[in-house]
Amino acid sequence: MTSTSERLKFAGFTLLIALGVALAYTVLHEGGHALAGLAFGGTVREIDVNFFNLGAHVNIDGSFSRYQEAVINVSGAALPFLVWLVLTLALPKEGSPLVLWAKFIASAGTLCSLLAWVVIPFLYIKNDAPAGDDVPRFLANSGLPPLAVAFGALVLFVGGWFLFVRRFPGTRSIWNVIIKNTGKPVPDWRWVLVGGVMLTALIGAGILVTSTLGNGLPSPPKGYNSAATVDLSSRDRQAETIASFDLPKAGDAAIILRVSGIDTSFIDVTLVPSQGVPLLLMHGEDFVSTYSETQNQYRLPAGDYKIVLTSRKSSGILDVYFRFP
Repeated sequence: MTSTSERLKFAGFTLLIALGVALAYTVLHEGGHALAGLAFGGTVREIDVNFFNLGAHVNIDGSFSRYQEAVINVSGAALPFLVWLVLTLALPKEGSPLVLWAKFIASAGTLCSLLAWVVIPFLYIKNDAPAGDDVPRFLANSGLPPLAVAFGALVLFVGGWFLFVRRFPGTRSIWNVIIKNTGKPVPDWRWVLVGGVMLTALIGAGILVTSTLGNGLPSPPKGYNSAATVDLSSRDRQAETIASFDLPKAGDAAIILRVSGIDTSFIDVTLVPSQGVPLLLMHGEDFVSTYSETQNQYRLPAGDYKIVLTSRKSSGILDVYFRFP
């Protein structure tokens, strides 16, 4: 009969491995983006692997072709998968139940992250894909059919599990340790343990998929408030108001514009006052960048102000942040 201390050790082991897998996946995911950007001559300006707040990201400066952008987009998912594949083929087939359980958790975390690449292409077709995610950026930059990408990711997901089962046939012993009770009625604690283990696996997979769905951009700068997030791939925009603010009296206003994954033939962002001359905040033609930021501070008279965007339909996300005295 398994003692309470042994049950707690097993549960603690499961949680520790799940956290380790989540951290390792996050490092490899952002590292994949960074290595691809460096390979194409870019410069890594910032890298953050804090998976606890789902805010992991990497910022790369450089001028890249659409093909290179597509490679950078997919590298975040490709590097963890390739590392998992090498380890799966290299590690011994046999091992203790706990070692096999660790391999199972690591495989679940890595392979379940591919589900984002299965699901999001369908959202992309409906124009409902999450703004700034790697998958829609890859689809926009590569020009590949969304259904082909979804099918390819599904093949990797199913094939990965098939390879795991073939490489580690002793995985069934995991369930013998958790479930089997030599013909006696299964104690309630074992069903509770099974439920806890499955819940932990689902939560871990959810964290990885949610991290993959994150927009990949840093949080608003200290002291700034988010005013607008615009997906430039949705449509052309002609003198469209994307944000506004009111100054009851004259004072300073700071505005940050961030663009990510942009590849556009034309973009123009202007600050338009209710009275007076408009101020140009950003302008670009044949503008390609993984990440770019402009920060402006103005002494403005009292009045109403609008941020107006004119752009051609293209890949990329525009974020606007305000700070007032």
